[in-house]
Amino acid sequence: MYPIPASQRLATLSVAALLLASASGPALALDGDAFIAKVNEAYASFNGKLEFDSIVTEDDTVTVGGARFVSPGQPPFSFGELQFEGVEETGDGGYTVETVLVPDIDYTQDDVRLTLVDMSMSGLVVPAKFEPGSIDSLLFYESFTAGPLTVSVKGKEMFSLESLDGEVTRRDGDTGMDIVMSGDGIAINLADVEDEKAREAFRKLGYDKLDGSIKFDMGWDLTGGRLELREYSFDFDDVGKFDIRLDISGYTIEFLKAMQEAQVAAAANPDPQAGANALNFAMLGLVQQLSFNSASIRFDDDSLTSRALEFAGSEQGVSGKQMADALKGMLPLMLGQLNIPALQQQISAAAGTFLDNPKSITITAKPANPVPVPMLMGAAQDPRQMAEILNVQVTAND
Repeated sequence: MYPIPASQRLATLSVAALLLASASGPALALDGDAFIAKVNEAYASFNGKLEFDSIVTEDDTVTVGGARFVSPGQPPFSFGELQFEGVEETGDGGYTVETVLVPDIDYTQDDVRLTLVDMSMSGLVVPAKFEPGSIDSLLFYESFTAGPLTVSVKGKEMFSLESLDGEVTRRDGDTGMDIVMSGDGIAINLADVEDEKAREAFRKLGYDKLDGSIKFDMGWDLTGGRLELREYSFDFDDVGKFDIRLDISGYTIEFLKAMQEAQVAAAANPDPQAGANALNFAMLGLVQQLSFNSASIRFDDDSLTSRALEFAGSEQGVSGKQMADALKGMLPLMLGQLNIPALQQQISAAAGTFLDNPKSITITAKPANPVPVPMLMGAAQDPRQMAEILNVQVTAND
């Protein structure tokens, strides 16, 4: 399970699959009941449970049939047959698994079909004793790989990914972890988008397909709950690169556990509206523990801007250059509503530089000292105060 957003579900399912796998593996080779009880001991701290139909072992390879992960308020997630290779007991009651092979997925719902093949994970460690708040309570593993992945709608392939790889590095002293993931060979089909207006807009922009990659680089310090999203980028040919970065404190394992418990309780509530209200209230209380350190959003252009200006200009009967000049002229009036003179000047200057020569534009928020999230929530209704607290800066072509 990962504390991050996005590609987060796939990463969480990968961890779950890995855990399930290892659990059953040692079951036959050693004391299966004790092993599964220990894995479920860790799952229980996050309101989950591993279930399965059968376990077959041969040498150090364990095959688990009918493996499924059960969480209150959620439908069971089934893995089918999981194979674990190189299963060993560590001698102190713990276990290690060299490789976990996950069966291919071929899932169809309504008009959408998803396939994901060649999934495997390695380096799972099941400690002899689970200590809440420690790295071992997450059931640590070292790496995973998967792909190709495809998503088809009404028989037409709309999205594909050649490969997804990730590595998890345990920090010295078990003080935290570093997670690096990359997805290569992304292809997005725009020529067959169902919405006619969107399809026509993409055509005029010159895009019938997008090809690119995704990168994710995160560090998590468990002692203080500092979560550093060092890179979360999407890079597409002839479009550009979007890169998001975030640094917060207070995101501890206890915080993660409390957040998951609130989600489970809300899902189990027979009254959906009451459950949603309770979840919102719980989240409001939980975010009080967080502090904001910094964040940034950067876009490095690779022809998207000039295409967009030409397209917008054609709709108005002017050239792309004339459209850019018009935008620069309108910006001061549009930004006047912010009533933040210093920031308005920054935005106007950066936008003007970028529109004249599109290379990059960056928005950063880096306060001199960490800002408690409750303070940000209190300032949310006042843009000027928010900009001052966060020390918002806008730059171009740097």
